[in-house]
Amino acid sequence: MNAEFLDDDAVAKIDRGYCPDCGHRGFVLGPRGGASMNIECGNVACRARFNIVQLPASHHIVAGHRIEKQSEGGSDWS
Repeated sequence: MNAEFLDDDAVAKIDRGYCPDCGHRGFVLGPRGGASMNIECGNVACRARFNIVQLPASHHIVAGHRIEKQSEGGSDWS
């Protein structure tokens, strides 16, 4: 799957805690490493997944891209 990088509007929504796809507030945290973290929309009808980059000191989201949902072949995070 090619990475679909998020535009500035989508990054800003995620930074405020909202899914850019469905507008739900809240994410399930997934695997992380360094400044990068995987998140999944908490809305069971959406479950969009993103790999995001946070600034270490402020924890603001500065970039990200879409990753495969589990239903699309993405890995199980449990």
